[in-house]
Amino acid sequence: MKGNRMIRAVAYARFSSEMQREESIDAQLRAIREYAERSGITLIGTYIDRAKSATSDQRPEFQRMIADAATGQFEAVIVHKLDRFARNRYDSANYKYRLKKCGVQLLSVTENIDGSPESIVLESVLEGMAEYYSRNLAREVEKGKKENARKGRHVGGIPPLGYDVDPVTRKLVINEREAQAVRLIFSMFIEGNGYTAIRDALNARGLTTKRGQMFGKNSIHEIIRNEKYTGTYVYNKTAAKSVDGTMNRHRLKNAEEIIRVEDAVPVIIPPETFQRAQAILHSRRHKGAQHKAKESYLLSGKIVCGECGAAFAGNHRKAYGSHPEYTSYRCTRKNNAVKCRNKEVNREEIESLVLHTLAERVFDERLAARLEAEYSAYIAERDKDALAEKALLEHAAQDFERQISNIVSVIAQTGSAALTDKLRDLEQLREETRFQLEKLALQQHEKVLSGEQFIQAFRRAKTLLAAGTLQSKQQLVEQFVEQVIVYTDRVEIKLTIANGFQLSHSEQK
Repeated sequence: MKGNRMIRAVAYARFSSEMQREESIDAQLRAIREYAERSGITLIGTYIDRAKSATSDQRPEFQRMIADAATGQFEAVIVHKLDRFARNRYDSANYKYRLKKCGVQLLSVTENIDGSPESIVLESVLEGMAEYYSRNLAREVEKGKKENARKGRHVGGIPPLGYDVDPVTRKLVINEREAQAVRLIFSMFIEGNGYTAIRDALNARGLTTKRGQMFGKNSIHEIIRNEKYTGTYVYNKTAAKSVDGTMNRHRLKNAEEIIRVEDAVPVIIPPETFQRAQAILHSRRHKGAQHKAKESYLLSGKIVCGECGAAFAGNHRKAYGSHPEYTSYRCTRKNNAVKCRNKEVNREEIESLVLHTLAERVFDERLAARLEAEYSAYIAERDKDALAEKALLEHAAQDFERQISNIVSVIAQTGSAALTDKLRDLEQLREETRFQLEKLALQQHEKVLSGEQFIQAFRRAKTLLAAGTLQSKQQLVEQFVEQVIVYTDRVEIKLTIANGFQLSHSEQK
C-alpha cells in the first residue's frame, strides 16, 4: 500500500520460441493474479509478448510497457520470474533503472526481491543464472542447426523463392511455379536488364515473392546473390548480431566458418549462369550499370536447353563484314568451361513457332470441346490426388502435435533443456505441414472453367494475338507457355491451359 491507497500494477508475461508455448502465458498470468490478490495489489492491465526472446529488448509489448510507466498509471510491474523481464544483465539493469525513475518497482512472483541487501545479491545471482541459461541454450540450438545444415536440411524460416520444404526429409524441393520467376530473374539479368525492368516484368506477369507480395529491387538482388539456386546449401554465412541487436546481412563470416554442402539442393540455376550473374554484380558495383538490353526477348525465363538443362538467354550480334546483324537465343553454357554443343536458335523463328503453336493448338474454337473434356478429366484426377495428399498431411500434422504435446509435458515436469532441439524440429515440421495444407486448400479453390468460359478465353486470347503488339504477345506467353525446350533436333513446347492442365507440342528443327 502507498499510504491508504492500494498499489496499482500491470502484469508482464512472455514466452519465447525456444521451448514454450501459448499455455505458458496462461500459467504466468494465473500466478501473477494470485500473487497480486495475496499482496493486496490491484492489477490494472497486462502486457504480453508471444514468441519473443528476452535476450533482446526488441519486444513490442515490453517497449510499450516501459513507455507507459512514465504516464503514472501504475506503480509496479509484476513478472512470474525475473527471466521473463530480461536474460541480459545490461538490459535488466537499464530498464529497471528507467522504471525506478518513473516510480515503478519490479516484482517477481517466485523470487523475493524486496530491496534488502540480501535480495540485491540474490537478484544479481538469478540474473547471472538466467543469462547463462539463455546463452547456453542458444549455443545448443545453434549446434543443432549446424548439424542439420551439414546434412543439407532446412534449418527453419521461410525457404528461398523457388523452393518448398519436404515435411518428411526437411530438405528443399523445387516449387516449379516459383522457380519460373527465379529463372526469369537470372535470364533477364544476364541479358543486361536492370532491377527496375526485371521487377516490372515479374509484376506484369503476376509473379509474386514467397510472401505473395509484388517484387521490389531489394528482393531481386538477394535472389541473384543466393548460392542455393546452384545446388549448394549454404549456412552460417552472415556475421552475428552486433551488441545492439542489429544485423548487417552484407557482413559475412570468415570462409572457414561458413558451411557449404555441394549437391544438397535441387538445381534451379546452373553454376555457370550463377557465376555470370555474380560477375555482372561485381562489374556494376565497381563501374555502375553500363549495359542495357536493347532487344526484347519474348521467351525470357521460359526457354531452356534440352541437352544440358541450362537456361537459354538472348544474344545479339551486330553486323560486321559480310555477316548481317543477328539476334538469337543460346545456351548459357555455350562459352563456359563446360561447353554445351547445342546450337543457338534464331529469335524470330523460335518466337514465331511458339505463337503459331498457340494459334493452331490452343486458340482454335473447333478444339474447345475436346480440350474441355480433357480439362475436366484432369481436374477430377487432380482433386482425387489432392484429397489423398490432404489426408496424409492432416495425419502428419496430428502426429507432430501429439509428439510436441508429449515433449512439452516432459519439459514441464523435468525442466530438461536436452529436448529443446527435438521440440524445435517437430514445431518446424508441423508449421511446414500446415503450410502445405494451406497451399493445397488454395489450389482446390482455384476457379474451374466451363466450356463457355473456355471459348470466351480463346476469343480473348485470339484478340491479343491479332493485336500483334509486344505487350499482348508477352501476356499470351506468360499465361499459356509453360516452357520451351530446345534440343539439337527438335523444339518441345509445353502449354498450360488452366489450373495446371497442360498440352505438349514437338516440332522438328
